[in-house]
Amino acid sequence: MRSRAKRLIVAAGVAYAAFLLGFLLLRSTPLREMWFLRLAADFRPFLFTPLVALVPAVLVCARSRVAKVFVASPCLVFALLYGPLFLPPTPVASSSSERVLSVMTYNVTRGDPGLDSILAIMENEGADVVALQEVTFEVAQALSELSGTYPHVALHPTPNGYDGCGVLSRYPIIDEEAFPLVEGAHLYQRVVLDVEGERVHLLNMHFQPPRLAVMRRGLPIPLPVGYDTTIQDRELERLLSELDAVEGKVLVVGDLNMTDESPGYAEVTGRLVDAYRVAGWGLGHTFPDREVRSIPMPFPLIRIDYIFLSSELTTNRAYVGDRGGPDHRFLGAELSF
Repeated sequence: MRSRAKRLIVAAGVAYAAFLLGFLLLRSTPLREMWFLRLAADFRPFLFTPLVALVPAVLVCARSRVAKVFVASPCLVFALLYGPLFLPPTPVASSSSERVLSVMTYNVTRGDPGLDSILAIMENEGADVVALQEVTFEVAQALSELSGTYPHVALHPTPNGYDGCGVLSRYPIIDEEAFPLVEGAHLYQRVVLDVEGERVHLLNMHFQPPRLAVMRRGLPIPLPVGYDTTIQDRELERLLSELDAVEGKVLVVGDLNMTDESPGYAEVTGRLVDAYRVAGWGLGHTFPDREVRSIPMPFPLIRIDYIFLSSELTTNRAYVGDRGGPDHRFLGAELSF
């Protein structure tokens, strides 16, 4: 009986290692565009977690050295993929002749964290420029308490809050407009800042999330049967067109509702620099902060909030806030130019 249990453990370890390596291989082929592979890729780091139990068990139970090496091999892949993210970022010191600009993006979840909590977070961070998503009229009214800190404000609240957005700044806003990039999308906000005589274009984004189709009939948990990013793909196409039309220093910030495993992320980083990947530490997950649909979460599971910058700007520091909620943690960065 004990021998049979060991064989089952080894078989489970080999099967899961084969599944994981097969998935990673398919992600490097044109088949990566299949909806279920795109969905699984959004949670790729967590696909390695069963190895925490399987690898030690197989190392103890397996007689075959080949089986031991095969089951342990995804651990090497994990180290190659994610190990560099946990190395200390290289410090970047700005010179006295450089301008320093601190930026923060925060999806305030229609005010769900509580208005006092939102204001306290913003005051505590003290960023020069704050980009907000999901701004309701109540949130906009509460933000007036920060007029001493942020004399320049461009807010576009909406009744449902999901579509609302806004920017608060210590620096003058010399041009601003907000509109949906495509039909059915959240508001997109284009702002031009005067930062000590230099123009900085800030694009405040809130992409539509992918639509996950599920089957529920007779199942204990919903079964995913589709993953549609049609609206988001159209928004991304328009954003790239907007970037082509902008000259000079550019910041793209906000809740893009796509992970850094998505094709859209690769398109954006083909033109702009991901501030967190340059000067942050760790995976950088921002969502969810505390819960999803009333289900408590011990920590954020995915990364969907970003600060991207053009090559004229340098990232000195980037970090994910230790609070926010209930959906998003805020993201901050210190830039120089």
